[in-house]
Amino acid sequence: MKTHIKPLWSYDVQKTEQWLSEQAKAGYHLKELHRFKRGFTFTKGEAKEVTYRIGYDKIQTATLSQTLRKEAWEKVTQSGKWYVIANERPQAEVTTSTNRDGIIKRNNYIMYTFIALLIYFTCTTLMNVAIFSTVFFSAGLVEVVESPFWIITYLVAALATVFYIFMVYSVWKIKTTSKALSTESQATFTGHPTLEKKVLTKSEERQLKREGVLFKRYKFGWMYSPDKLEGWLEQMAAEGNRLHRVHKLGTTFYFLKGEPQRIKFSADYQNLSKDSYFEIHRQAGWNDEYCSGSALQKWTIWSKPYEEGETAPNMYSDKTHKLKHARKVAFSYTMLFLPMVLLYLFIISMNISYMLRSEEGWTILNMNTIMFFFCIMMFGTFIARSWMYYFRLRRA
Repeated sequence: MKTHIKPLWSYDVQKTEQWLSEQAKAGYHLKELHRFKRGFTFTKGEAKEVTYRIGYDKIQTATLSQTLRKEAWEKVTQSGKWYVIANERPQAEVTTSTNRDGIIKRNNYIMYTFIALLIYFTCTTLMNVAIFSTVFFSAGLVEVVESPFWIITYLVAALATVFYIFMVYSVWKIKTTSKALSTESQATFTGHPTLEKKVLTKSEERQLKREGVLFKRYKFGWMYSPDKLEGWLEQMAAEGNRLHRVHKLGTTFYFLKGEPQRIKFSADYQNLSKDSYFEIHRQAGWNDEYCSGSALQKWTIWSKPYEEGETAPNMYSDKTHKLKHARKVAFSYTMLFLPMVLLYLFIISMNISYMLRSEEGWTILNMNTIMFFFCIMMFGTFIARSWMYYFRLRRA
């Protein structure tokens, strides 16, 4: 037997699976997975073609589902919520596999934790830079005192730098892996008829702009008041302006002039969007007009046409679900922006305290204070608008 340690195997399970298959070709077959040791134990045997799949599930059963067993899948090992299954059939004949949603959800939680830490460390660094610049650009004297434990200071700084780089790498790696897993497990479906759209080239779009058929409108910060965006898009459709596409940044909307239409729009926010989420809504006749690529803002704009005399469709008919959705939006943006607001308030209080004691005229410190005050107003507005959205739905 031999054991291999792979510390970051869970960040890229597809490459790990490929590596396990290569080990089987060399005659080493997986026997045990060690989740805490981050390693795999192999036994020496006959070289053969084996397809491995790694899964993650909170609820583990002793045996695999009947569908997987029919496809000749067998559970090789399990460690906590992680498990590995294997199939000795030719890979071209394997049509089913284990669900990837558990891995995507777990890795995304880790990614969001790292993003929060990155924001914290970045803001802390900026705060220290702001404090240093305040002192440096003032007329006061700056005295540098060497730390009595300089080796500890430099060691901690080096470790913090390495950890920062590791978090950046982890966020990038997890995001890439989650996208690959989502593409792999995306189900094929046949949706209900929706608006037929022709994909236009850039030259065709420019020509339609010159003819006045295609035009664009900007909507900044609509995610803090998604109900207002829905009403605006529905009004545009009623006036004969059909939504053609949305820029990948989500702030520019392109419309084609045509006949008035009745279209219901729904801007939906999901922290962790599964493939089944898109499949269910598409099968119900909803068309995804826009899906954000941000790791923090998983917004999808859906549309569904309906005929005159029909009741306008609703993606979520239950008011409780809508309120839960709105509360999730408000909490998400509060957790995102409130730490920055508090940080900038702290910096402003220090700047004002110094300016009151100083007899100097206009300095760079005044500019910094105005800049931080503007940031507080901007981020505070984002928080307020998201909570106003929640209370509007609550009163409705």
